[in-house]
Order: sequence, then C-alpha cells, then structure tokens
Amino acid sequence: MTKSKSLPSLIAVIDIGTHKTVGLVGQVIDGKARMLSFSERRTEGVVKGTVVDLEKLHNCVHEAVNDLERVAQRGIEEVYLTIAGPSVTGERVKGFVAVPAHDGKVTIKDFKEAMQSAKRLEPPEGRATILYMRQPTMLDGKGVENPVGLQGKRLEVNFWRVTMEEGNVRFRVKMINAMSIHVRDFILASHAAACALISEAEKLGGVLVIDFGAGTTDWILYFKGHMLCAGSIPVGGEHLTNDLSVALRISRDTAEDLKVRFASAVHRENDANQTIWKDGDKGVGDQQFNRGTITQVTALRFQETLEFVRKDVLHQLEQIFPGHVMKLDQNFLPSGAILTGGTANLADAAEAGTTILGLPTRVGIPQFEKEAYRKPEYAGVIGMMKAAIEDAPLPVRRPQGVLAWLKDMFRF
Repeated sequence: MTKSKSLPSLIAVIDIGTHKTVGLVGQVIDGKARMLSFSERRTEGVVKGTVVDLEKLHNCVHEAVNDLERVAQRGIEEVYLTIAGPSVTGERVKGFVAVPAHDGKVTIKDFKEAMQSAKRLEPPEGRATILYMRQPTMLDGKGVENPVGLQGKRLEVNFWRVTMEEGNVRFRVKMINAMSIHVRDFILASHAAACALISEAEKLGGVLVIDFGAGTTDWILYFKGHMLCAGSIPVGGEHLTNDLSVALRISRDTAEDLKVRFASAVHRENDANQTIWKDGDKGVGDQQFNRGTITQVTALRFQETLEFVRKDVLHQLEQIFPGHVMKLDQNFLPSGAILTGGTANLADAAEAGTTILGLPTRVGIPQFEKEAYRKPEYAGVIGMMKAAIEDAPLPVRRPQGVLAWLKDMFRF
C-alpha cells in the first residue's frame, strides 16, 4: 500500500464555499492539532459552487490567507483545499486480476496490478482526476480488508474516482501558487464534513452524511466501513433565502435574517397563529410577518432538497448494484443520516430528515477545542484538519501522477 506522506508540524486548510471562505491553521502535536488561527470571510466570485469571477475569488482567498498568517504569526507554505459543487463528479472504477493458479494466494504484486488496472481508465475529455477514494476490495465476490496472502481466483479492487473540470483545477492551483503557497492536496468537501462527525462504528454500520452549503448540497454515503458513493445537488441555503425574499417581497438581507431566526424545516398548523416582528420592538419602521408563511416556504424548499438528495443517492446505488431494487432504510444504513452545514441549523431539520429520507436522522455538531466553532457550518473545515492530520489514509488520496500532471500544466 502507498505510505502516507510525511506530515508537517503546521497544517493549513481552506474551505471555499459559495457563501463563505473559511480557513484554519493548526500546530500538530502528538497527532493532534492545536488551533493557531481561524479566518472566515464572505466569498466573492462564486455562484452555486461555480467560479464566475476569478479576480474577486483570488482577492477573497488572499485576504483569508493574510488573516491566517497574521494571527498565527507563521507563514503558510502549503495548504489543503476542498473540492465540491457541480464541477466535481464521481464514478466507480474497477480493476481486476486473475490470481495465479500455482498456489492461489494473492501477492502484493497482484494487489498492485489490480489497483493500477482500476486507475488506467482515462477521465472524460476536459476533466482531471483529482482523487481516488478507496472502496471495498473483493476476492471471489467477497469483501476483504487486505487480500494479500489470502487464497482466491479473482481479485477486484474498487475506487470512487473524483474528477473536476480542468479549468477549475487550473485556476485553483494557480491562484494558490500566486501567493507562493503550494497545494498539498485536495479533499472532497462532503468527506471532510464526515470526518468531523461520524465514528468508525457509524461508518462500518452504514451512514449518509448530507452537507448543506449556500449554493449546493453535497452528500456522501459510507457502507461497511468504506465510502461507497457521493454526489451534489445544485440547491442550497441561498435558495431558501431567495424563496423567502420573493414570497414576502423583502430584501435578501431581511430574508436571510428571518430565515436564521424564525424558519423551520417543518411547517406546523399553529405557526399561522404566531406574529413576529423583524426588530422585535414593534416601533416605527419595524416589519410584521406571519411565522406560518415563513415556515411554509422554508419547509417546502428544505424537504424538496432532501427529496432531491434521496433520489440522487438511489440513482447512484442502482448504478453500483445493477439489477437490485435499492431502498434507503435502516436495514441498509443502520447508522441513519447526519445533516450538517449552515442550513442544518433550521429548527426541526432532523425531524424533516427522518420523514423524507426514511432514516433516523440527527444534526451533526463537530467537536473542536473552541466552543464558538462547534456548529454544523464549521464541520467542513474542522473535518479537513482531521483528514489532513491523518493525511487522508487511503479513503482520500491524490492519484499517482496527478502532481506531475499539475507541474507540467503550470510549470511549477
């Protein structure tokens, strides 16, 4: 197996989202990180996970880096970046090898050949392979953790290959390099969030993690201890804000404020009996709203988003298990579903998840040394740090040769 790269004592991670860019620098001591600096800035130049203004995004990330370096009083030499959104896609790739008949035992050479076979398939034109995420290895149709030394006839190695538009990769790397910083690795955003939230027992049992961003909602599914599939829906928290703005004929800023304070993922009949005031003082200029209207709008969009995720998950599973009727339930995923990201803060989000997904659902709160950041919206960047400390051991690994590809592309 590939050995982990040597781990630097200083780790920097940056999560570039549609609404905000969050960075974290930690000092690694005995395998754990002590936070040195934290930065949170409003993202400019990104719409629904897609970069639309290179200069604005560059300035935003540069300011975040300056924040991190100033507070940490250390220069950043390399950084981990998340990838997510519509420009990122994933698919299952397989590699096979026939085990030599003389003794029928799998060797390290057999294992390596099967892995290389899985990675030979070129990505579609205009896309670059960024990550190979390890999936179950099969020997004669049965799952095994390490096939070396076991007897069998047919070895199958599976990966979830993550690709991204070459232009998007090119810009991100050049943007960071322009700050005299090296991109150490990319981490799938949904996996990063999961790293901050799920236990090994939940991963082994089977669990679905849904990360609500501002412009997109990303999900990742773990099954029998491995990542099985992932996806992204082009709907996020900003859509709830837009819906409220249109329905109530108010500004986006006012709609965002009402969403944060009064919205819910479930609409109840008695909501219509509640009158709320924007400023709370009922004075001149204060605005009056019916809470029932607010919860009706937000519940509809939130539950619709969950339904989109449910259908996307089932579609992916049907591709992986052709000929099988797939169903999301506790028999398939005993650990249920975990909601995270800013929109998971909505009242009754877990209740809506249980109803729509058909799975026991909870809201994921990341554990962190600073209480102020123990919130769903920070799961991604906190999980990035955890994944980086572990150096993404096999669940997330940059494919062999991609660094050379990037160097050739950007000549750095």
